[in-house]
Amino acid sequence: MVRMYYGDYHLAQVALHNKYGPLVRIAPNELSYSKPDGVPVIYRLSRPLEKTDWYWTWKGAGLKSQIDMFTITNEKKHTAYRRVVGTVYSLSNILKNEKKMDENVQLLLDRLDGFVERREDVDLGLWLEMYAYDNIGSVFFGKPFGFLETSSDYGGYIAAVHKAMPFLSVVAMAPSYARTALMVVAAAVPSLLRAVLAVDDIRKTSVRETELGMARKDDSQRHDMLSRLLDVLEKSGDKIGLTHHEVTGEMWVAVIAGADSTAGGLRAVIYHLLKHPRVMAKLIAEVDQAFESGSLTHPVQHAQVITLPYLMAVCKEAARIWPSFQVTMPRYAPAQGLQLPNGFFVPEGYRVGMGPFVVQRDFELFGEDAETFRPERWLEADRERLRQMNTSMLSFGAGTRTCTGQHLAMAEIYKIVPELLSRFHISMPEERRWTAHNASFNLTSGVVCGIKRRGV
Repeated sequence: MVRMYYGDYHLAQVALHNKYGPLVRIAPNELSYSKPDGVPVIYRLSRPLEKTDWYWTWKGAGLKSQIDMFTITNEKKHTAYRRVVGTVYSLSNILKNEKKMDENVQLLLDRLDGFVERREDVDLGLWLEMYAYDNIGSVFFGKPFGFLETSSDYGGYIAAVHKAMPFLSVVAMAPSYARTALMVVAAAVPSLLRAVLAVDDIRKTSVRETELGMARKDDSQRHDMLSRLLDVLEKSGDKIGLTHHEVTGEMWVAVIAGADSTAGGLRAVIYHLLKHPRVMAKLIAEVDQAFESGSLTHPVQHAQVITLPYLMAVCKEAARIWPSFQVTMPRYAPAQGLQLPNGFFVPEGYRVGMGPFVVQRDFELFGEDAETFRPERWLEADRERLRQMNTSMLSFGAGTRTCTGQHLAMAEIYKIVPELLSRFHISMPEERRWTAHNASFNLTSGVVCGIKRRGV
């Protein structure tokens, strides 16, 4: 809890594993395992282990009894629920909203042009976060929230999440009996109370948009996630136990978890490119050649961009070295206990998990340069090693609980990066560094850049 409060929980985990080995105790009844061979055991597909009550904290106030894909802990209920709503989050469904995403891409580019004209540095990390939030609005609710249109933190959502997340992360790690007391403490701190109330406004937005969606007479021409979930509700809700409450829960999770984690992924890509000029130059060359050959066009389409091998490697490497989600994703050991590789045994009822930041820097699997940003590792690995590397990527979870929003997150990243690199020359002084605070979702800031038009 202390390390989470100070924002360096992931670094503390690394230090513990370096000192004590693959399995360390991080709480009286909780263990962390660091080797990639534990992924298919702890996050197994057959008879999956149950999520712990760590996830309960992330339900919105007033939504505690409602099911959603992220916070539901019962595996049988999750399997049944995912069978119903999982297809709504498919890549094909996401891409039915690609034109709306294109509009957000263009609006972001237009706003960045303003900084070029004014010859001002730009907090690119902040603008990428506004882009991510507006894409959540477009894809889930059918319209952007208005971050890019107003050039502002719409509703104070970004500031609220960045203020409330560190506190909520401490609450999530606290014993369940202490959580209510911590929330009472929050009410006594004015700035924290304001942040928690602003985060609650996201819940209210989810409720309001769900009600508006239900009031519409015909959503057959709409492809946003809310309309599609309401379509499932109308056609078979009674048969499968899906109500508007569950739909509201999905909207809440999309906003509270989807936008900031995607923004973190985007910042990781851009920041590491800025700090590795060789990689930046190589990627720009690939993007330029793709535009010259016609394999990329403006606006960049998802089907086009996934054919660029080096861009795919860059995005994968950024997610490896700096995952947006940096906690252990704990599970309960089953009744008979859990046998881990290397002879380790976890007793019944203990919590055990794996931290993405730790696992994804494993020297044996990812190489002696595992702490270095080097996208080529994804292009050089043989088929078996590549399979193992992909299996060990925990950025979007693992096993039966992989993030349903990963297709949208990656589509947002794939579409904007080539557009930025083809249009602008972006720079950051060598000595300038971002700041990071691990609040379960790693909150990064300070990606302040110089920006000029390339004229390509």
